[in-house]
Amino acid sequence: MASATDDSQHAQAVTSNREGDGTGDGDTFRPAAAKPNPEVEAKRQAAIKAREQALQAKADAIRAKGQFKAEAIRAKAEEKARRVLAKSENHALKVEGIAPAEVERKIRLDVHGRPKPAMRGWIHAVAAPLSLAAGIVLICLAQGAGLKWACAVFMTASLVLFTNSACYHLGDWSPRVTDVLRRIDHVNIFLLIAGTYTPVSFALEPFWRNFIIISMWACTLVALVIHVIWINAPRWLYTVVYIVFGIYGLAFMMLFWKSPYAGPAVVVLLCSGGACYILGAIVYALRKPDPWPRVFGFHEIFHCGTVAGYACHMVAIYMVIVALWS
Repeated sequence: MASATDDSQHAQAVTSNREGDGTGDGDTFRPAAAKPNPEVEAKRQAAIKAREQALQAKADAIRAKGQFKAEAIRAKAEEKARRVLAKSENHALKVEGIAPAEVERKIRLDVHGRPKPAMRGWIHAVAAPLSLAAGIVLICLAQGAGLKWACAVFMTASLVLFTNSACYHLGDWSPRVTDVLRRIDHVNIFLLIAGTYTPVSFALEPFWRNFIIISMWACTLVALVIHVIWINAPRWLYTVVYIVFGIYGLAFMMLFWKSPYAGPAVVVLLCSGGACYILGAIVYALRKPDPWPRVFGFHEIFHCGTVAGYACHMVAIYMVIVALWS
């Protein structure tokens, strides 16, 4: 009996303890939470903070890099904008303050105060190297020192004419240089005509050859004096001198016609070349026709006449050289 009584009391005590703890049969059992380790928690917080700082530093670096690139682009853009503005301002100042001489240079006025056509000077600029090449060929083909020197004279005269004319018409020179080039330009046509008859006359007998060479160069000397001393002579006087000089060679055409080293073909070429010179001089004097004043005017027709005349005479010299081979 005593044992049963003790067991009953023990059961009641357990039940009473459960009720007092709130863990009776009607309640769920919940174990007590473990207390966190302070050292582990401190390490975890430190790791989180370090990670946040690393990410923030990376973000700051990206932001700084982008800012640097943006500043560089902005600086370049501002510099380019400044250059564009400065260039525009300089151009505007030049346009606003162009002097009359600058205007004349920009629009390339001729000696008569008119704008030069776009082709002014380019015809002779192309003809200059071609005349040099043709002259070298003639010198190589010629037999005998005398004929070679005569061909060299022709080549030099043609090269000087075309080169000086191209420089005179294409360049922007001071008044003094322009005056010198203009004087040379006016006398070169006479040098070319005399230089043409120098090798062609080798198709004739020595007497007539010497007579033509001496007379031609004497007339050239007279023309040189007129043009160098009286540079502002009337245009009609220049034209008359050109025509007379071109016709002078006609007095000897019969001699060339009968020469076995020239013949009708050479005469036709010489006359055709002279006709080209004369027609060009007439157009130059009349200033007509003037087809396209801004591109190709009357002066360009005159230049074409000189090139065509040169070509005819160059072929005539070639034919004389070939005939003299026999």
